[in-house]
Amino acid sequence: METVSYKCINCVAPLIYNADSHKFTCEFCRSEFTEEELRAHWGDIDQSLDNESQPETAAPDPEDFQANTAMYFCENCGAEIITDKSTAASFCLYCHSPVVISNRLTGNWKPDMVIPFLISEEAAKQRFFEFCGKKHFLPKNFLSDAHLDMMKGVYFPYWMINSLKDGGITARAKKVRRWIRDDYEYTETKIYKIQRSGKIDFKNFPHSAFKNQDRNILKYVNPYDDKDLKKFSMAYLSGFFAEKRDTERQEVQAEVDRELQEYAQKIYENTIDPSYDSVSVESLKLHTINESWKYAMLPVWLMTFKYKNKNYIYAMNGQTGKNYGELPCSKSKLALLAAAIFIVLSVLGILGGYYLL
Repeated sequence: METVSYKCINCVAPLIYNADSHKFTCEFCRSEFTEEELRAHWGDIDQSLDNESQPETAAPDPEDFQANTAMYFCENCGAEIITDKSTAASFCLYCHSPVVISNRLTGNWKPDMVIPFLISEEAAKQRFFEFCGKKHFLPKNFLSDAHLDMMKGVYFPYWMINSLKDGGITARAKKVRRWIRDDYEYTETKIYKIQRSGKIDFKNFPHSAFKNQDRNILKYVNPYDDKDLKKFSMAYLSGFFAEKRDTERQEVQAEVDRELQEYAQKIYENTIDPSYDSVSVESLKLHTINESWKYAMLPVWLMTFKYKNKNYIYAMNGQTGKNYGELPCSKSKLALLAAAIFIVLSVLGILGGYYLL
């Protein structure tokens, strides 16, 4: 299996992408290079990705080890490394050199765009500890007792959809007025029929292109800001892990249509005067004028850890810093809080009874 390892222009050691400087860094001689400098010296390595991909074969049996794994050779030390079928970038487990498995990104599998990591590993770790510091019910010795694995920078595959829609909604709204006159209470209800219509242009709407269970956490670190989208280059994957997409457009089209309909309805609803007491949408009509899909790689920092025989996961958007984490909860701290609330309520009840006497 063909691999690519980006080399330092000065010492030929492996390069990794530095999220702080937005350059490619050599950890041996500390040299830094821009993407343009690498292309000028080494040529356009990405050119080979435009080759036509081979036809897809039938889906492999999930229990078939050979069908679900692949072997590659590290260009730095020659070691043979086994990866799963969706890994597109990784590290050699022996010399820790970053490698990109290029033929998993060719032809139809070549991404169109990428958002490079804008938050470094050290900054991601710091934000993790700040995240933990805000959780008041963490076990006291959690950070010292938990087995924290390294923070991993992973590029996950997304579909980016541009979709121009036309349509509208029909809604029923109410205004209720009440007043009292001569000991009588009056209620006046006015019912309105509301229609809203117009075109909605969705730009770079993201949808996961990954079937793995990790896709479930991706929704918690969205959204991304598409201002940092760049034309894809394999160089940005160097020094990180990456997963290639394993879905086709037709597999997720219905799900994307459903999500766009939900967003469109909210957009139409937001144009309705908020002074109504209630609004209920009776119908939504939406059709697609034109639509295009692109394939992008978006950055996520991941940390997995084990605490008292249970696995937890922490994820952070590698561009915006939005994070999500599953953390253990201290039962003793919760019990103390419950006891404190009980005591306060009891005291208030006693004082209330005293003053009523």
